[in-house]
Amino acid sequence: MEVLQVRDASFDQVVMHLILAVVPDPRAALAEAARVVKPGGRLLIFDKFLRPGERALFRRLMSPIVGRLATRTNVVFEGVLASCPGLELVRDEPDLGRGWFRRIVVRRVR
Repeated sequence: MEVLQVRDASFDQVVMHLILAVVPDPRAALAEAARVVKPGGRLLIFDKFLRPGERALFRRLMSPIVGRLATRTNVVFEGVLASCPGLELVRDEPDLGRGWFRRIVVRRVR
């Protein structure tokens, strides 16, 4: 997922469904998705994320174990987004698990 074999700005939208908490480097995966979406295009993201400053002790403690088996539970989306200049948050809505999962829309501005 970190290197897609397509040209820059190839797509109007990119869907990232349960990807960013699974890949080894979520920042690289988001940057690659941003590369292949056209300026003005959107990234539609659905995954489980912590909010900045959220304690979530249980989720943080279980992440090293669960992360080896399937997925991390300690990814903070805002930190991932901050590492990808040229993207802006359009919408961020809580979803499953009382907001444990989030539906996020990001737009490529350049």
